[in-house]
Amino acid sequence: MRHLLIAVALSLAFAEIAQAQTQELILPVAVNGYVRPPIHYQTTVRIVNLSGSAVQVTAEAYQNDGTAVRIFELFPIARSGTKTVFNIDGFGSIEAFTAEDVPDLNGWIRLMVDATANIQATAEVSLINAPVGPHPICSHPSTEILTTVQIASVTASKKFAGVAVIRPNRTSGYAIVNPSATDSLTAFLSLFDPAARLVGSATVVIPPQARVSRMLTEFFPGATADLMGSLRVTATAPVAVGAIHVLFPEGKFVSLTVQPVSTSACAQVIAPAMNPLTNECRQFPTPCDVPEGWQPVQSCGNANF
Repeated sequence: MRHLLIAVALSLAFAEIAQAQTQELILPVAVNGYVRPPIHYQTTVRIVNLSGSAVQVTAEAYQNDGTAVRIFELFPIARSGTKTVFNIDGFGSIEAFTAEDVPDLNGWIRLMVDATANIQATAEVSLINAPVGPHPICSHPSTEILTTVQIASVTASKKFAGVAVIRPNRTSGYAIVNPSATDSLTAFLSLFDPAARLVGSATVVIPPQARVSRMLTEFFPGATADLMGSLRVTATAPVAVGAIHVLFPEGKFVSLTVQPVSTSACAQVIAPAMNPLTNECRQFPTPCDVPEGWQPVQSCGNANF
């Protein structure tokens, strides 16, 4: 038994060391496959090495339900597994694109790189009206590109914030990723008007490695039809958030920046809080974990937790 305990302790220690030696970047939006022939989505990933030393970047894509899927190195012979490794020279860059017709993908991409590396990564999601190649978006003339948008990678955080628009001709769409391979999490969404009044709230539970992607009108079906405000996301564990504006009636995409929100050191005390829109009351592990717009209370009493 003693030897078993020592082995377990050593394996945990080595796992912590390995995790500390790598960093993770998330591309929260990746789409591929036919809408109807010949109209199809394609995602192009671009990674730039900002340092003078060579880096190795491992990429893996996931469907909305958390299933890992290979999206690169499918031709001429598909490689085994779902991970792709890119070796990038100092100050070098790579461009990798999905094969347009296979596989069908509606999800996100994880990038793993050494903790000392300094890279920049983006995903360009395009809707194309042309026969499939496979060839990258840059090979298509503008007349074949129905719409395209570039989304930057983010690091996981427990809080994110961005612009929120709900109007007849423009609506924001948000994608929330749970990068954990083992644990589900809960994300609390707080919608604010320009005067910083809480006007909408939603709660979503996201399974491991899964993604929830919806328009704001789906997250907040009762929201006003004319809003230009902000959205705050507070999660029980680190998430990655990406967003775009969708322009109607044509469904064109416009980029929307969403940023992680840093929090200062927080007292390790239980923090009860109530949602003023729904009167739901929960106990949060610290005051920093209370979603924006929720009101601190002395206790939740017999309310739902």
